[in-house]
Amino acid sequence: MRAFLRVAAEVVRKDLLVEARSKRVLNTAVVFSLLVVVVFAFGFAQTFVDLDTIGSGALWVSFVFAGTFGVIQSAVSEEQDAALDGLLLAPVDRSAIYVGKVVSSTAFVAGVELLTVGFVVVFLDYSPPVAAVPALVGIVVAASFGFSAAGVILSLLTVKSQLRELLLPMLLVPLVIPVLLAGVSLTRGLTTGESPRSWVVLLLAYDGILFLAGFVTFEYVVEG
Repeated sequence: MRAFLRVAAEVVRKDLLVEARSKRVLNTAVVFSLLVVVVFAFGFAQTFVDLDTIGSGALWVSFVFAGTFGVIQSAVSEEQDAALDGLLLAPVDRSAIYVGKVVSSTAFVAGVELLTVGFVVVFLDYSPPVAAVPALVGIVVAASFGFSAAGVILSLLTVKSQLRELLLPMLLVPLVIPVLLAGVSLTRGLTTGESPRSWVVLLLAYDGILFLAGFVTFEYVVEG
């Protein structure tokens, strides 16, 4: 178990270090999220009275687009110079590589989404109670984990396709719809004072299903 966790931690460290040095994916995803929020602000904020609903919607729309872009670029970077092949040649459990990739992708997607929360607060006056901020962070991290668990597998499946920018969203978005529905409902509930525990159960259970499915199939995907 220690060796497994050590391998996963090294993969996480490698991914975060590469992104910290290049900032190619992070900068683009943050700018893209900002543009989505600005479009919502100018396109819908003047029409709808309930800005909390609009803010919640903008938050999760940007989550989908920025997260999809992130997992695509992460897979592309692994494909360049046969970086993924180098990882697979190492005498380690390949499932540990998957765990590391999911954790690093979760950190990236959650980081972009938390920055997007700031954009939504500024442009759409989305104002969850201060006491609900830890719950909001937990929702974002849980949703990012489920999104990444599916995104890592599907991005590796589609990375060699010339239509990967089109193919990945077509496969990924329908698969993570329960995650998105739970995220929208839970973030809206933070501002209305509701406590939809059924959505919490759904989010955590579906995260577990996606992760276990990816954990089991990762070795077959990378060998294909």
